[in-house]
Amino acid sequence: MSKPICILQSPLFTRSGYGEWSMAMAKSMLRYDKFDLRIAPTRWGACPSKNSAEEITDVVEKELFNRIIREPLNKQPELFIQISIPSEFQSPAKFNIGMTAGIETTIPSGDWIEGMNRMNVNFVLSKFVKEVFEKVNFLKQHPNGQKEEIKLIKPTEVVNWGVNTNIYKKTDETVSSIENELSNIKEDFCFLFVGQWTHGSAYGDRKDIGMLIKTFLETFKNSKYRPALILKTSGATFSKIDKYECLSKINQIKNDVNGDLPNVYLLHGELSDVEMNALFNHKKVKCHVSFTHGEGYGHPLLLSAMSGKPVMASDWSGHLEFLNKDNSYLLRGDVKTISPESVNQYLIKESSWFYVDYEKAKEKFVGMIVNYDKLLKKSEESVTSLVEKFNESAIDKQFHTMLDKHVPEFAIEKKIVLPKLKKIELPKLNKIQTEETTSVTS
Repeated sequence: MSKPICILQSPLFTRSGYGEWSMAMAKSMLRYDKFDLRIAPTRWGACPSKNSAEEITDVVEKELFNRIIREPLNKQPELFIQISIPSEFQSPAKFNIGMTAGIETTIPSGDWIEGMNRMNVNFVLSKFVKEVFEKVNFLKQHPNGQKEEIKLIKPTEVVNWGVNTNIYKKTDETVSSIENELSNIKEDFCFLFVGQWTHGSAYGDRKDIGMLIKTFLETFKNSKYRPALILKTSGATFSKIDKYECLSKINQIKNDVNGDLPNVYLLHGELSDVEMNALFNHKKVKCHVSFTHGEGYGHPLLLSAMSGKPVMASDWSGHLEFLNKDNSYLLRGDVKTISPESVNQYLIKESSWFYVDYEKAKEKFVGMIVNYDKLLKKSEESVTSLVEKFNESAIDKQFHTMLDKHVPEFAIEKKIVLPKLKKIELPKLNKIQTEETTSVTS
């Protein structure tokens, strides 16, 4: 019996956040096992891609690679799932699902709402994203002068992104590559930031990395406390040019602060999942930190929390799906209009996002060191509940329940198999001989 066809269009073979999320959802679709899954891979900006089977070592990922569509389909697919930004959403199938990490500000662009309305249903990563999309409306003026209200009219559901808890977990196990790399760090107390440095300037990026560095430097300059800050970051690529651009920004920020400064280390390049978990759990890494202006979800913060180490993060947006005052060290601040240098085609000038209160954050930095044992114990106690809610099986149940709820049943082609005819043995005929007779008449 053939299954309905599902096309998953996403950047699942790219080295990006959307790529990792797409891969997780593709694997979940295989476990769902109700569709003939086909893959339509896309790029994700300038992020590098895995372009050949030799670059893919995971058995399930190889299976997905082999499902890439390499020639046109001869029929309309029953289901189409697209993981992307909403303005790119298409609806070529009988039923279409848009999946997006969504928005990091208070207002999306109008074409994002129009894109979501092209789909039958949309799945987003957090309640924050769902609420932002559902509360906005726009007045669109057409060339003929007619005005049209644009608002979200299609159903939108929250489907979280989970964690492979076989890899990301609290552990004392070490990995030689991470041990070697961090052996160059002399400090025993390090704050760790993980995320992409996406914007051109030193201070304009969405993660607010520039102000994280500056606030850290100002907090511990000329101080009796001498922690370090480790930045696991890069731009769109892992090239040497990208590395030197990151170093240039760090040095620019250091030049803006006078005094005897603490060390800031750059960890640049691709790490495997096992290496990332070893980094999160390394004995020198005491705390995970992010000054992010906003997150649709903030998956690296969830991965880092699995280590049981304290997490310092902005008290706003999508990562509050899994971080709260009971299991993390939230940084207060205000939601304000985004700065002009941060505006682009995705971050519109009318929107707002979160700004950490940098002076209060300095107190939090010191408090993390002074109260570390107590904060560590609280964080370690929270790991069990995170594992229960965000392990792959729990997310599968959430995702598959939503698919069952919204996706209709499709008529499927059944191959008609005629019964096999049995060979019938006919009886063998025997030749009968007869005597000839002659009739004589008179």
